[in-house]
Formats: sequence, C-alpha cells, structure tokens
Amino acid sequence: MRMMVRQLVLVLAVGCALWSGCTPKQYAAQADQAAYRAVAAGQRAALGGSQPFDVAYRPLTPPADGKATIRVGDKTIDLMGEGEVRKLTLDECLQIAFRNSRDLQDRLEVLYVGALDLANARRSWDIPLLEGDLAADATHVKVAKDGEAKSAAAAIGPTLTQRFVHGGVLTLAATLDWATDFIPGSRGNNVVGSLLEANLRQPLLRGAWRAFAYEDQYRLERDFLFAVFDYDRFRQTFAAAIFVRYYQVLSQLDRLENELANIKRLKQTFALTRTQAEAGQVSRIDQDEAEQRLLSAQVRLEENQQTYRDDLDAFKIQLGLPIRANVELDYPRALEELKRIGPIPLEFEEDEAVRTALAARPDVLTERARVRDAKRDVEIAADRFLPQLDVEMGITASGTDPREFHRVRFDRHTRFASVTFNYELDQTDNRDDYRLAMIACEKARRDLEEFLSEVRLEVRSSYRRLERTSRSYELQVRNVQVATRRRKLASLQQKEGQASARDVLEAEEGLRDAQNGLTSALVGYATTRVVFLTSLGLTDVDQRGLLHERSAPFKFKLIQRRYPYVANRPGQR
Repeated sequence: MRMMVRQLVLVLAVGCALWSGCTPKQYAAQADQAAYRAVAAGQRAALGGSQPFDVAYRPLTPPADGKATIRVGDKTIDLMGEGEVRKLTLDECLQIAFRNSRDLQDRLEVLYVGALDLANARRSWDIPLLEGDLAADATHVKVAKDGEAKSAAAAIGPTLTQRFVHGGVLTLAATLDWATDFIPGSRGNNVVGSLLEANLRQPLLRGAWRAFAYEDQYRLERDFLFAVFDYDRFRQTFAAAIFVRYYQVLSQLDRLENELANIKRLKQTFALTRTQAEAGQVSRIDQDEAEQRLLSAQVRLEENQQTYRDDLDAFKIQLGLPIRANVELDYPRALEELKRIGPIPLEFEEDEAVRTALAARPDVLTERARVRDAKRDVEIAADRFLPQLDVEMGITASGTDPREFHRVRFDRHTRFASVTFNYELDQTDNRDDYRLAMIACEKARRDLEEFLSEVRLEVRSSYRRLERTSRSYELQVRNVQVATRRRKLASLQQKEGQASARDVLEAEEGLRDAQNGLTSALVGYATTRVVFLTSLGLTDVDQRGLLHERSAPFKFKLIQRRYPYVANRPGQR
C-alpha cells in the first residue's frame, strides 16, 4: 500500500507542476489585476485617460472601545453622537460621500464585475484559452479469505483553444495518462501514454466570414466602454445629487429659522393686541385672532423641526455616515454665499443645449446601439437560412512506448479532414425568427425617435425652468423688500391705532412666505442648474469628489470614433 501511495503522489506532483499553486487571496489579486487592466483600457478608449481605483469597501463600523471618528480636512467628526457638533461645508460633504457612500460603492462594484466578465471573455480571442484538468484515483479492494487488488490511475489533459472572428476554432490538446496495478517487480504493469492533437474547424456558409461569431464579444466590449463612460458620468450625477440634497436640507433649515423669527414677531403682536384689547382700543376678536395665528405658527414650527431632523438624518445616510454622527450643515453661511453669488446665467442657447445633450448623455449611446444591434440581429437571422457547411482538419501524434512517452512519433502522425453539410428542410422557425427580428428592428427605430424627442423635451423643459426660476428669484427679492416694508409700516400704524391687528398679522405672514419663497427660488435655481449642466457633461469631479464646472462639455467623441453609429445624424439634431 505504501508503494501505491508513493507512486500516486509522484504522479500528482508532476501534475501540480502545471498548477499555479495560488492561494484564494492570490487568485483574488489576480482577478483584481485582470479587472483593473480592463477598466484602464476602457477608460483610455472612452475617456482618454486612465485612473486606478480600489474596489475595497471600508464601512464606518465603530471599534471595540465604542469610539469612532473620521477626519475631513482639519475637522474630526464623532460618529457615535458624542463630542462637539461639526458644521460641514458642501465640499466636506462631497469628500465624505466619495469615501463612504454605499451607492457609489455599489456602482463601482458593478463596473468591476463587468470588467472581470470582459477580461474572462477575451481569453479565447486574444490568446489561446488554457483549459483542462488533473485527475487521479487509487483503489484498494480486499476480499475476505481471498486476495486483494490495488490500482491507481492519473491523467493530465491541458487544452488550448483559439477562436477567430470569422467563426473558426483552433484547438491544441495534449494528454498524459498513467495507470498501474502495483504488482511488485513488474514494470510492465505501469502503463503511460501520451497524445498531441491539433484541430481546426471553420464554417464556410452559415455563421462564416461576416464576424457573426464575434458578435457577442463585440457587444460585450462595446457595452463595457459605455459602462465606463456611464460610471464616469454617474460620479458627476452623484456629486450633483449631494449638491442638491445639501441645499435642500439648508432650505428646510432656513424655513425653520424663518418660522422662529415669525413666532417672535407674532408674540410681540399678540402682546400689543392683548394690551390694546384690555384698554378697550380693539375688540377681543383681534386678540383671539393674534393668539390663533401664534398657535398655528408654533404647530408649523414643530412640523418644520421634525422635517428638518428627518431630512438631515437621510442626508447622513446618503453620505455614508451613521445617523448618530454629530454633524450639521454650514448654516447660514452656505446660503448667504449662495445669495451673494446669485443666479449664474447659462452661457449657451436652448438649441445648443439640445445638441450637447445628444452628444454627451450616456443613455443616448445605449439607445443608438440598440438600433444597430437590431439591424445586426436581422442579418444574423437571415444567415440562418443558409445551410451548414463546415470543414474540419486535424492532426494527432502519440508517444512511442510506456517508458518513453515524452518521445512523440511525429513520423507516425495521423491526419484527417472532413466536410459537414446540413440543411433543414423545415425553415418555419428560421422564417419566424427573421420576421420577428425585422419587427424588433422597426420598433428599435421608433423607440429611438421617441427617446430623442423625450431628450429634447427634457432639455428644453429644464432650460425654460432655469429661465423661469431666475426671473422668479428676481421677483422674490423684490417681494421680500415689499413684505419687510409692509410689516414694519403695519406694526407702526398698529401702535398709533391706524391699522388693525389683522393687517399686522397678514403682513407678518406675507413676510414669512416671501422669505421662504426667496430661499426656495434661489436653491431651486442653483440645484436645477447643476443637475442640468451635469446632464450636458459640463461638470467634472476630481479625485477628492469635489464638483467643478467645465468650460466645454465632455462628449463621447472617443466612443464615436470607434462606433460611428452613436454619432448625431442630421435628422436627429
């Protein structure tokens, strides 16, 4: 039995020489390298540059001692709800989000999986695909009151496969077999055989010469370039979403502060109205109305406080922070800076915005590619009407004898060639598939036209909304000025007995509404503008996650050079 084990181990050792001997972690590192190479190549082809990335996710989990903090700039943020409350600027929120956001990590991992799939699929096209396996077994059979039998066998069978664009497949194979029955002193019972084989199969009619065999790989590579471009654009839309949410939370906080200021004014008005009612200068109805307005404002304050806290907690989750993190937003300085800048006008006209969108949006790439694929599917369906006519050629050579299996007898090789012809008389399935492909192609054309119309509508609507919001902001500025003057005048006239309490209360409510409207118009314009520019490829995100505006749109020109059918055509502008 020991001899059997020793010889089996020897055969396994020979096979293991062909094995890389990697640990699972080393295999994972190899997968990372393959994916990174695919992403780098995709970035060069789609974006014109290559930036390495790390797919490892590092969640913000507190350590065993219960203390957890992160640093951004010169600020240390406590994640457990203790310590000093930190006010975060927009740039700091962007940096935190790009380090910790789960949504961003999910998209990054989707791109990584696509890169790994592409790298795996390319193996049989770029270089011969190495396959095969190593197998071995040993048996020991003992029959009671009789003899025993021992045997072992092992085999190594590597195979190299090379695929060609026009349908051909080249296969190179080698086989090494070993078997023994472990009879002592008998070398003849150790049988070793070897075989080398080469085989080429090439279709001549169906599936030949028009790169049909490469179609799946072609779409996989093209769609991955689209995915790289889309991921780059997602980083921009993600930053824009953080921008929008940041100012929306600030807007809600500003409504809360406006309500607090309104309550303070209402208390003064109520106190004055009560004094006048006790002196008989006004009716008790005015006093009750002033108190009712004050109570309603206090109810609204409670609602605004809850809405603000909920919005802030949701924003923390969006950033990848725990809800207990001791952070607030930079109020009122962030809004004051936004007001100081004011609405920034667009530097292009509506028609130019539409043309830019059709040359910069990732979804346009996908829709135009669907039309091309639908046309290609019609060609593939038509090709199936052709008969199968394949030619196959091959050569094999075996080893000399069991003790010199490494000496292959090429002078005694075997060559073969064959032709296979097959044609189905019933073409009903092919007929139906062809007609369905034609219908799908026409539908793809209609869907593209509808989609482009929707893009034009969306861009025009956003452009007009920006113009309207800009004009609304100018009107709201004037509205606040008038409301402030009205409230001040009404308060003075109430003290002199020239205005009723209702006049003052309506003026105070008008001032609050005007202040809320001003903030809403300013934030609405700023956020809509950033989202609009991002959809046109006019924003950029640096390595820290900070959002910048571009002087010129980033279009998919590099992809267009490789796949001209994604370009704008005159009839689609």
